[in-house]
Amino acid sequence: MKHSPRIPDIARHAGVSTATVDRVLNNRPNVRASTRQRVLQARDALESGTVLQQRQRPWRIKVILPSNAGPSTEYFARCIQQLGSFGQATVECEFAVKMEPVALARKLRACVNQRIDAVAFQALDDPRVAHALAELNQAGIPCVTVLSGMESAEVIGHIGSNNRAAGRTAGVMMGHMTHTPGDILIVTSGDLYRAHEAREMGFRAVIRNQFPQLRIATSLVGRDDIDHTCDIVCSALEKYAAVVGIYNVGAGNRGIARALADAALASEIVFIGHNLTPKTHAYLLDGTMNAVIHQNLHNAANDTIEFLINHLTGQSAPPGMVPVEIITRENTDGVMFES
Repeated sequence: MKHSPRIPDIARHAGVSTATVDRVLNNRPNVRASTRQRVLQARDALESGTVLQQRQRPWRIKVILPSNAGPSTEYFARCIQQLGSFGQATVECEFAVKMEPVALARKLRACVNQRIDAVAFQALDDPRVAHALAELNQAGIPCVTVLSGMESAEVIGHIGSNNRAAGRTAGVMMGHMTHTPGDILIVTSGDLYRAHEAREMGFRAVIRNQFPQLRIATSLVGRDDIDHTCDIVCSALEKYAAVVGIYNVGAGNRGIARALADAALASEIVFIGHNLTPKTHAYLLDGTMNAVIHQNLHNAANDTIEFLINHLTGQSAPPGMVPVEIITRENTDGVMFES
C-alpha cells in the first residue's frame, strides 16, 4: 500500500537537503532538472516500497546520451526517463554534445563526485573518453556502454545489437532489392561510433562477396546532421550517375529523403537505414525507404538498467543481445517504436 513519505526520508534517499525536497514538491524554481528528477524518483520509490530498507538510499544510475542525435536516440532517452524508479534504483538521463569526446568525458568524470552508483553511456571511441572511464573505474563506479560500445577493460558490458550482423543484413537486403548493376552510396556519422563502423564493415563484406554487380562508390560523412547529409548526398547523386542504392548506418535519414525528393529519385534508388521511428515509418509507407534494420530500444532501455542493478546487487550475468529486426512496409504493425 502506498504511503506519503516524509521529507527527511526523501532527502536522505535522494542525497539532497530537506529544503531542496520542499522546493521540488511545491514546484518552486531554482532547482536543477536532474536534481528535481532525482527527488521525484526517490519519492516514488519510497511510496511504492521498492527501496530496500537496509539501504540508506536507492542506487543512483546515470545514463549519458548524445544530444540532438536524431529520433532514435531521443526515443531511447525517453524510454530511460520513463523508467524513473526501477526496483532499488533511481534513474537519471543526461545529455552530452554529440560527437564531442571532450564533452562526454567531462560528463563521465562528473559522476565521481555526484554519488552516482553506476553509469550507462553511448560511447565515442576516443582516448579521452577511455581516460575518463578509467577514473570512474578507479572510483569503483561500474559502467556499461549502450547502443555503441568501445574496446575497454573498464566497462562491465554492452547493451545493444550485433552491429556487424546488422550491417550484413542491410547488405543482403540491398543486394536482393536492387534490380540492376550500379553504384552504392554509404552514409556514415563519422569515425567515433564503433557501432556505425561495424555496420559499414558488415555491409561492405556482403556487397563485396555476394553481390559483385554492385560497386560501393563512396562513403559520405553526414555527422548525424540533416542539412549536411542532404547537401553531401545531393552532391554525390550529381557526381555518380549510376547510383542504385543508399545505405545509411546512422542518423540523418531525413536529409537523405530530402535529397532523393529534390532529385526526383525516391522511387528509383533503394534506400536502407536503421531504426523504426515516426519518420522512417512514414518513409517506408510512401516508398522513400525500402527497409529499416531495427532494434527494440524500449527493451534495450530496460535491459540496461536491469543489468546494472543486477551487477550492483551481486547478481552478475552477461547482458543479453538486442535482436536485429528487418522492417519493411508490410510488417510495421506491432513493432515497438514511438508512434
